[in-house]
Amino acid sequence: MQRNSTPATLAQGSAITWLPRAFAFAFLALLLGACTDRAGGPTGASPHDAELVQASAPKFWENSATVSWNEVARGLVIQNSSNAFFAMRGFAILGLAQYNALIAAEQGKDGKIHPSPRAAVIGASAVALAYLYPSNAAALETLVDEQLAAPAWPGETHTDAAAGEALGRAAAEQVVERAKTDNFFATWTGTVPTGPCLWFSTATPPAPPLGALFGQARPYFLVSGDQFRPQPPPACGSPEYLESLAEVRNISDTRTPEQDAIAKFWALPAGTYQPPGYWNDVAGELAVRYRLNERDAAHLFALMNMVGFDALIASHDGKFAYWHIRPSQADPGIQLAVGLPNFPSYPANHATLSAAMARILGATFPAERARLDGLAEEAALSRVYGGIHFRFDTDAGLVLGRRVAAWALAHDVVGHEPFVLN
Repeated sequence: MQRNSTPATLAQGSAITWLPRAFAFAFLALLLGACTDRAGGPTGASPHDAELVQASAPKFWENSATVSWNEVARGLVIQNSSNAFFAMRGFAILGLAQYNALIAAEQGKDGKIHPSPRAAVIGASAVALAYLYPSNAAALETLVDEQLAAPAWPGETHTDAAAGEALGRAAAEQVVERAKTDNFFATWTGTVPTGPCLWFSTATPPAPPLGALFGQARPYFLVSGDQFRPQPPPACGSPEYLESLAEVRNISDTRTPEQDAIAKFWALPAGTYQPPGYWNDVAGELAVRYRLNERDAAHLFALMNMVGFDALIASHDGKFAYWHIRPSQADPGIQLAVGLPNFPSYPANHATLSAAMARILGATFPAERARLDGLAEEAALSRVYGGIHFRFDTDAGLVLGRRVAAWALAHDVVGHEPFVLN
């Protein structure tokens, strides 16, 4: 199955003629230095990007501030070795700030001169990312200055960049204030339950579980983290449980090079842009390929990333409702191909997150839906190949992620309205 290209492949294989992304590449080069991507190749821009920028006039869909600043965000995830949870929360904050900023600029029209929507996205992006990565705030402001000083963007005439930037920053500040009360990283002080088929920490010494309170965080679309809680996993020692455990052990004993490669591809550990960054990258590539305008691109990133955040909330609600054991804890003979996360097994985060984000992309790009669903299913299966999930974990995650996405699509904004901060 064809997966999305690495960032380096994208840079080298497409006609990059759009100015904001050129600034983003320069910024990423400064951030990443000698970092490498998950396949071992260099991340960031191709050495030919500057030549390509000069090669022809940019088109409006190739000039998206939304796309370029999401690329900057992925670079910050890599540079700061953010974990998947921090990354997903950050992409959601950025996406919401960008879209609400753009709508504020569009609604601020007064006469012939009106606030620049792209400048609004630029200002909002800098505020959101500086909140997430304060040590990079100065570099982000330099990027803002460079973009706003660049020649006029295609598709924007009679616009006021300063007014757009101001509206964007104000919109982002509202999003940041909301994020400060989302309780996603609240401190857990509970105790780990004990009993048959219940999870336990395999760290030395045992460590508190990661994300025990994520399921109680403030979602964007869901009513609560338990809104779509899956049914309990198969009973300990039941035929279904034993069959699934035997499957993981058999894969461990006979793991093929292809299974190993799939497991490692989707693992995306610290130092990569993480699984949320993979889907964010896919969204950027599709936004350019299908020529989304700035508003549609901003809407896509906001919706998809907020749904991804809600999917993690829903997944962790289930994990800490059931505290289900990992396969390798039930059978120590299972050899792992990837790292074992320090939290319960059911349902699977990779499956839930990938299914949810793929469904949002598929709703925006119907011709891509089957391929994207297939990628989500491969991401789910990769965790079985890796030895860290039962198949019933991933099956439940796929269903859960798709239910979260369907709920969000049914409650999406209508027309040119901002997302309401609940």
